[in-house]
Amino acid sequence: MPEKFTNEGNNKVVMADGADHISALPDELLQYLLSFLPSREAVQTCVLSQRWRHQWKYVPALQINDVDNFYSVQQLNKFVHHLLLHRKRIPLYVCELDSFHNGEVAQWYQYAVSCEVEVLRVDTAHSADYCRLPDMAITSNHLTTLEFSGVQLGDISLDFSSCPKLEVLVMRGCKILVQKILSQSVTSLSITQCNFQLNTRTRISAPSLISLELADILGWTPALESLPSLSTAFVRLDDRCEDYCLHSYYGDCGDQVSCGKYCNRFYDVHDNDCVLLGGLSNVTNLELITSPKVFIVRKDLLMHPTFSKLKTLLLNVSDADAGFGPLVYILRNSPILEKLTLQLYEEPKGNIETDGSCNLEERFVASKKLKVVEIKCSKSAVLRRVLRILNTYGVPRKKINIEHTELWSFGSHFSFEQTS
Repeated sequence: MPEKFTNEGNNKVVMADGADHISALPDELLQYLLSFLPSREAVQTCVLSQRWRHQWKYVPALQINDVDNFYSVQQLNKFVHHLLLHRKRIPLYVCELDSFHNGEVAQWYQYAVSCEVEVLRVDTAHSADYCRLPDMAITSNHLTTLEFSGVQLGDISLDFSSCPKLEVLVMRGCKILVQKILSQSVTSLSITQCNFQLNTRTRISAPSLISLELADILGWTPALESLPSLSTAFVRLDDRCEDYCLHSYYGDCGDQVSCGKYCNRFYDVHDNDCVLLGGLSNVTNLELITSPKVFIVRKDLLMHPTFSKLKTLLLNVSDADAGFGPLVYILRNSPILEKLTLQLYEEPKGNIETDGSCNLEERFVASKKLKVVEIKCSKSAVLRRVLRILNTYGVPRKKINIEHTELWSFGSHFSFEQTS
């Protein structure tokens, strides 16, 4: 391969044969290559030669994703201000916006949307507080992917009806202060480590949704409306979720002193509606992991949802749930279940009453299509009880594989596809 070198006094990179092959590329290809660089580095290429002087102005990407290389938020704001001022207003394929607290990311966000951006990522996790974006509906016929991280989303709704091509929506570590998240086109939705407001329950309406991730939220669990296209879902509700009760299986202890606002009077859905399981009733693959204190799943089961399409289920089971209600119910109401994975763990004994859901005298046969049950557990009494349940409901021992682990509490999250 010819050796590269730099002429003294000339910043052009040339080959040993004297030809500048990179600069010989068409403008469109040069601009495409520059789109993979942080915008700060793309601008710096203007000193390479006269040919490179204006290439950065036509790059179809904004990559403000190296904020640690700026000494202060003022320096970052100044750079981006001049970048947007001198850049040609051509359509953007991708825009990544990172910022510190007090950055001008809201203005940059509006600029990107006005440039018909297709993939937009906004990350203010560097900030000490949430960055608030404009309370305005997004209108775009070009946006396909939208990712928020560390921002505050606050308006009556996050209505993406005017973004007909939007397919991927990600919210990570955000403060969500909206009554509804609505999209007719989104097929993949991920909401992780987000903080939902406590005085109402956010509703999610996404009739085209195929894949859902809802994990590690703070505040109230959002209510899922009908999701007829949903195929794959991962849901994990830990102790940061406000939908918990310290005493009652269904979250209706009425103890205003120790539980107060977390119990039944704030369920906030219609009498015959589920919060979660109604929206999950059409899934084919489901991972459902909840803290024993969280009552949402148990209360949803009172609405009698069915899982007629469910083939693969991952479920956690605690000895704190003496009735094993969710396990028994889902076994009974998943007629084509093929694979069941259980995580069994021990939980410190509490005061939560159970409803005796596991009535071994009530006979039914689990799905005849069930091929394998995989159990991950420590050596404990809960394993023996679960094996008895499976045997009672027609699951032979030869279909059960047991892996002993050191998972002793709910804090030891596990999933084949997710990590805590």
